Amino acid sequence: MLTSLLVLAALAPAAAFAGSISGTVTDAVTLEPIEGLEVCAYPLAEEEEEFEVWFCEETDPSGEYTIEDLEAGEYGVEFWGRPLNYVPQYFDGKSHWYEWDPVAVGSEPVSGIDAAMVEGGGIEGTVDHGVGGEPVEAAFVCAWTIASEEFGGCAETDSSGEYAIRGVSEGEYEVEFWAEEQDLLTQYYDHQDHWWEANPVTVSLGAVTSGIDADLQPMARVEGQVRRASNGSPLSEVEVCTWSTEGEGGRCAYPDDNGHYAIGGLPSDEYKVEFWPFDESLPIQYWDHKATWETANPLSLGAGSIVTGIDADLGPGPPPVPVVKPPVVVPPPVASKPKPKRCKKGFRKKRVHGKVRCVKKKRAHRHRHVHGRPPVRDRATFRHGL
Repeated sequence: MLTSLLVLAALAPAAAFAGSISGTVTDAVTLEPIEGLEVCAYPLAEEEEEFEVWFCEETDPSGEYTIEDLEAGEYGVEFWGRPLNYVPQYFDGKSHWYEWDPVAVGSEPVSGIDAAMVEGGGIEGTVDHGVGGEPVEAAFVCAWTIASEEFGGCAETDSSGEYAIRGVSEGEYEVEFWAEEQDLLTQYYDHQDHWWEANPVTVSLGAVTSGIDADLQPMARVEGQVRRASNGSPLSEVEVCTWSTEGEGGRCAYPDDNGHYAIGGLPSDEYKVEFWPFDESLPIQYWDHKATWETANPLSLGAGSIVTGIDADLGPGPPPVPVVKPPVVVPPPVASKPKPKRCKKGFRKKRVHGKVRCVKKKRAHRHRHVHGRPPVRDRATFRHGL
């Protein structure tokens, strides 16, 4: 019994300060009540831009709603009309959440928090695969105002690749098509790669702008490894970026502990790859081992291509290995034959008692001619000569 009383005593202050917000939502033109429109209250105690806690209810057939069990404090109230093609509104009649009038809640119900909703415009179209033309399901399509870059609404494609954004305010929008989880490139209307290139889409209240289509191209990918040039060890504290050759549209990644990196989501284009080490003692490098942007080799990527081996070796290389010259080998002397002995004029070689000696030549006996006839030993030659 005592425990029950303590519990009731602890809950009594909270129950005493529980309040509520109620009101009616109507069409601003027809003044008819709107059924099924969601109304949400956000606590403003911490005054944060991102509200993680909210309390919501939908309007009944008479357009009325009541949000109960609210603690004492100030709340921002939002009338979320997009699913019903109404422009979102914030109490009291404001277009943006940061303009809303706070609603003070105490122990008593707060009523009269009403809204007259304005019918919005719409954007619709189809999203297909750029290769094959098949419809892309579960792609996100979002609109952003060109003048102030404010959110205009999002939708998701169905199994036919069709989408419809409703409750869009009047104005000009850039439309983004996003399906990165399906390895498809983000695209902007009309078939542009970057948001600043997007063609404006004009939206009018009460009208639908159709034919805002996209054909998403498969992503290209760059992979490689970053190492220290001095010893080949992997480097992870390096920012690796791919830039189009015009210096725009950069995407970056960081290597893992093994120095491997991968940059995806790249449209077909020519790129220069930059390696920016956190260690200031290491120089910036561009692929392929180039020191400056001007000398960097461009890398051409096609739709869906995967290029590997885009590596970098940062810093000075290993110290030069001393060159060891082989010892000079002197060949053993080759025994040479003694030069043959020459005899002086008037002497000739003759072996005498097993040795070669020079002996004096003997003068040959000359035959005299008799009556002009040659010697006997030359008669045959003489006769043939006749």
